[in-house]
Amino acid sequence: MAILKTDLKPSSNNNLNSYFPVRTTNSDDYDWDYAKAIVIRNLYQKSVSEKIIKSLEQLDKKEKKEGVERDNTNVSYDNALKYLVGKTKIKFDSILDEEGLWPIIEDMYLKKDVFNTLAPESALFNLLPYSASSSKNRLPDMFLSLMNGFYLEQTDKAGGKNSLKRIERNFLEEHVVECLRSDEILDDLKQGRLSKGINEKPYLPFLTANFRKDLELLGQYPAYLIENLTALLKLYGFLYTSQLALNINGWSAEPKSRPVYFIMENETASKERTDLISNGFRKVAESFKFIFPYLSLNETFQEITDKDKENNKHRVPLWEVASKLEESDIESLKKFAEDFYISRNIKSKLDMDLDPEITTEKDWFKKILEISVLQFNKGETRSAAQNKFIKAIEQSLCSEFCRNRGQLGKILVMNQDYLTLLTNVCIGENEKLRFHELLKEFEARGVYFDKYSQQALITFFERVGNVERMSDSGDAVYVRKTI
Repeated sequence: MAILKTDLKPSSNNNLNSYFPVRTTNSDDYDWDYAKAIVIRNLYQKSVSEKIIKSLEQLDKKEKKEGVERDNTNVSYDNALKYLVGKTKIKFDSILDEEGLWPIIEDMYLKKDVFNTLAPESALFNLLPYSASSSKNRLPDMFLSLMNGFYLEQTDKAGGKNSLKRIERNFLEEHVVECLRSDEILDDLKQGRLSKGINEKPYLPFLTANFRKDLELLGQYPAYLIENLTALLKLYGFLYTSQLALNINGWSAEPKSRPVYFIMENETASKERTDLISNGFRKVAESFKFIFPYLSLNETFQEITDKDKENNKHRVPLWEVASKLEESDIESLKKFAEDFYISRNIKSKLDMDLDPEITTEKDWFKKILEISVLQFNKGETRSAAQNKFIKAIEQSLCSEFCRNRGQLGKILVMNQDYLTLLTNVCIGENEKLRFHELLKEFEARGVYFDKYSQQALITFFERVGNVERMSDSGDAVYVRKTI
């Protein structure tokens, strides 16, 4: 079956709706709490009940009839929380001996700041009143694509694979959480697709495998998940961005982890540490220019119809499109390349007919990719859009890990909080790992440290107290997790 759409022709504009959240007309709509809530929704397969939404919508209609003026809809976090408070109070009225105890319980567990940390499902209230078409969904869609359908299974048997674990709670807290998880408040998630309606095969399968493992680990420690999921998403947001940038131009093979070197925040960077420069942020940033044109083309190449969405057909990454090209696609690709070049009104001269190197389907595919980048070069009409896109990547997905170190420019830095989190998820189900095994787990996720940083890591772990030396020589150094 042909991978290219039957009527293959250039679109009038470059459209990007898959695999990456940044747009050329980018807004600062990167809400990490919202992204956390979407991930929890899919991880726990739960959503805020339709009963609550309908009740609040009816309140909207009633107030509208009464002429009540408001800036916002009633379908909000605060009003959903009020709904939960009312239902919880009814439950406690039947078990409390003294009415005066209820206000204390409400203050302890159902005030907004406390409620946010009560259970992972508390985050679901942040999804109100946004719809699937909201631009806020672009960021969490990246993580849903990475999750590739992963969720925690609800099981009565402790320790089951992907099992949903419970936090140890006192009597009162347990009753509040039972109310939160009741059918009155939460529904089973009806669909787990991305907001744009089409699922995606993982662009970076190696990173998807590790992200799923890390979410599974956090699922065993719900309190730790509540506290650290946002940080994990910010970390994977950068790892996905950097590995996508470094792999996207290697479209002839399945992506793999490529070196991206970090230092710890208290380390000194110097010119002698060449990996920090040659395989650090500078190298990543140089590849940002390929993301928008390549991913836009990837959508143009593939036919995704409403019927495909109903049948849960998955969009595939560019490297898989390339792997499925056939000799019969040559004429179609050649015609597309010529039309594409003309439609983009590119100033640079590009004589494709006289190029003897273009003989196979892969050659024409490569030429189309070259044209897609050429249209954004300096002096071309679309160069400003590309510059905005790259600036948005750096500000929205990279700034947490980038530090300017004078003459060395931007260096990637890992602070102690991110390092501790990364160490815990990399150790995973084990109680401890040999230090060199831990480094391999870091690298599998796209985090590399040179020999100077490796020594700094050991010093840090010793200071924290989670290092175990099995010999005086230092060859057998184990690192324990802290959860």
